[in-house]
Amino acid sequence: MPDEFDAEAVTQFENESWSRCATNYMDGFGALVYEGITPLLDEADEAKVSAGDRVLDVGTGPGLVAAAAGERGAKPIGLDFSETMLAEARRLHPDIEFRAGSGESLPFEDKTFDVVVGNFVLHHSGAPDKIMTEAFRVLRPGGRMGFTVWADPSKLEAFGLFFAAVEEHAGAAELPHGPLFGVSDFAVFHGLAAQACFRDSAVRELQIAWRMPSLDSFLAAFRDWAKLEAFPSDVQRAIEASVRERGAAYRRGEVFTIPNPAILVTAVK
Repeated sequence: MPDEFDAEAVTQFENESWSRCATNYMDGFGALVYEGITPLLDEADEAKVSAGDRVLDVGTGPGLVAAAAGERGAKPIGLDFSETMLAEARRLHPDIEFRAGSGESLPFEDKTFDVVVGNFVLHHSGAPDKIMTEAFRVLRPGGRMGFTVWADPSKLEAFGLFFAAVEEHAGAAELPHGPLFGVSDFAVFHGLAAQACFRDSAVRELQIAWRMPSLDSFLAAFRDWAKLEAFPSDVQRAIEASVRERGAAYRRGEVFTIPNPAILVTAVK
């Protein structure tokens, strides 16, 4: 894993990108990341996240994980650096507490939480080691953490479907990214946990997929994230046509199912 990244540039890029996605997130990316929530909450606590647990959801976005923890009777707080995402989270889940802040510098006292989780947040950070260290700090002794990241890029068929179409019609682009972007070596995640002083780390792959009744929501999600409107209209049409043509292979009855596996990392303080 490379040692130096422009953390500020990564933060700015990620904030701008995901803030653009806030309004349509639930209909697009939300359907995919939702599949990581149950294993994340089940394995982030040996007895599963349950009633009374104080749960911190780092990078909460529109509050999906925080809401799922609340449905189990836990006491969740969602944290995000995007005010646009937080506005959506508060609109969708008015009974849950959401705060603005960075996972790399958590605005909480030591030993505040029983569980700290983050669903697809570590690889969006320029300093994921700091997120791990901060998670350790705010956990009570014996508390557990759980984080998901995307698996080996060669297995991410949903993302690959879109990026292959963009590369074909507009060329490849080098985007700001953190040190965990594209990393799938389990040893790296065990090392991050150990460096933060966690014990009993476990890492496994989750076989999740993007399931949708139409490719419209898939294209809308990436249209927001990639700012497709910045491309000439003929290029936009060509990208979307390629996605629809190749995406047809993933149709199963009334649903498109496109594999996009994840990696789940858990450990104990």
